[in-house]
Amino acid sequence: MKRLLKTVVAAAMLACVTAAFFGCDTDLACRIQPAATVFFLVVLLLTPIIGRLFCECFCPLGIIQSIVNWIFHPKTKVRRVCTRLPESHAQQTVRWTVLAVSAVLAVTGFGAIGWLLTPYSIYGKALTLFAPGVAIFVAVVALAALGKGRIWCNWICPVGTLFNILSKKSMCAHKVGKGCGNCKACFEGGKLESKDPSVTRREALKGVAVLAVAETVEKTTDGGYAAVSLPGVPARPAPVLPPGAVDRSEFNLKCVACGLCIANCKGNCLSTSTNLKRFGQPEMDFRRGHCLLGCNYSCGHVCPTGAINWIPRLERKNVHMGHAIWKKDLCIRTTDGVQCTACSRKCPVGAIHIVEGFPVVDKTVCIGCGACEHVCPARPMPAIFVKGFERQRLVWPIDEGGLLAEMKTLVMGGVSCVAAKDGVIVAKETGRGIMPIMKLLADGKLAHALVVDKVVGRAAAAICIVGKAKKVHAMMMSAEAASLLKAHGVEAGADKTVPKILNRDMTDGCPMEQTIDGMEDPAEMVKALKSRLVGVESPGSKR
Repeated sequence: MKRLLKTVVAAAMLACVTAAFFGCDTDLACRIQPAATVFFLVVLLLTPIIGRLFCECFCPLGIIQSIVNWIFHPKTKVRRVCTRLPESHAQQTVRWTVLAVSAVLAVTGFGAIGWLLTPYSIYGKALTLFAPGVAIFVAVVALAALGKGRIWCNWICPVGTLFNILSKKSMCAHKVGKGCGNCKACFEGGKLESKDPSVTRREALKGVAVLAVAETVEKTTDGGYAAVSLPGVPARPAPVLPPGAVDRSEFNLKCVACGLCIANCKGNCLSTSTNLKRFGQPEMDFRRGHCLLGCNYSCGHVCPTGAINWIPRLERKNVHMGHAIWKKDLCIRTTDGVQCTACSRKCPVGAIHIVEGFPVVDKTVCIGCGACEHVCPARPMPAIFVKGFERQRLVWPIDEGGLLAEMKTLVMGGVSCVAAKDGVIVAKETGRGIMPIMKLLADGKLAHALVVDKVVGRAAAAICIVGKAKKVHAMMMSAEAASLLKAHGVEAGADKTVPKILNRDMTDGCPMEQTIDGMEDPAEMVKALKSRLVGVESPGSKR
């Protein structure tokens, strides 16, 4: 019954882990993997009691090795994981060396290399078709097929070494039972014996070395993905990490490069790094896609180690991963004289504008999603690319009271009008008269927004109504403007209310107010205001 139960658990675990890489909601199974998490800590603490249950039932590589052993050696009675069999000096030297090197690499900033030989990392790299990961996975399977037992687990795997230490005196360790005839066929002279004399352990290790050389060769290839039409990879000052990632130094330590985030990326823009310090870890590659604002942190949702966070209360557009940098000498506006607007048209947050014939990036608005880099037609290198932040910037929404106070401070400091949505300031304009708020209308910034303006008369109120503003607050508002706003379902507030808005000389009504005098339809009022302005602000209005 115990054997049957373990088999069922192992099969279910392997199925869940594999399915998580193909979009299924089974990523919880991956959180038990070796990493700096509570899940794995619990497994470690239970090991002295339950033994190497992780290796038998939870480790995908261990399970696959058992399957391969069963296929190639169906009559073998040697236990796949047996802590009572004697270890040779060579075996101890290899396994302790691997564990020590992995630990040193992890704590010295080369965590990606340190985690490289852990089971979930290898399996994840193989499923995401990362060439070095595929090579190591093939090596593990080959050792299981050619040798006897889980050679990878008992000789190389640093996690297997750790569990071997903790399970030496476990209550559930494999022991000699009544069914054992004490024939000692499973070991000889303190060493594991292979029934196939043509394959020794030394030869198996030589095979690992050959595969390591093959892996080095694989690093110079693209894994079969690159297409000739794709642009080159720009030399970024800093790589771009997935949205919600922890600080870069912490990320390099916590990420085990399992590849779950890459497999579940909705924008198809995550790829494995080939940099030595970040080897196998995810980073943005905007050649094939970009980070979608509609994605609900799918990478953070499946991350089992906390290297990427799932932030359900924060909209994706408020996570700044980096900012775009434009290169004039590469842009086809410079090289070919083509009036390209791809980057400005495709920017989902409106951070890129064409100024005097060339793109200008507003770094305070840019979130580093890579849409501009993805669509840039310049070759061989994109003319615009994203530089990643060491620490991503999270713009948390604030309550309306605090937001209103911040917006009023901006207005008192010289800004004419400010618009905010979802607790975040999205636009601010300076200038005289109604020109600033008219600019917000033209840019579509008033829709469902909280608007704060210096002076709001019927003219500004009509503009806010047409722009579908949610709430309007003014330092000074006319009673007529407040009535007009409320009549059209727009909440209105003011620090000071006056009968009407006067001109600058305080001798007559504001010219813009006179333009719409007697009109009641906001759309007609805005049309009349645009005709009056003709692109030039009236010099007589008091704002």
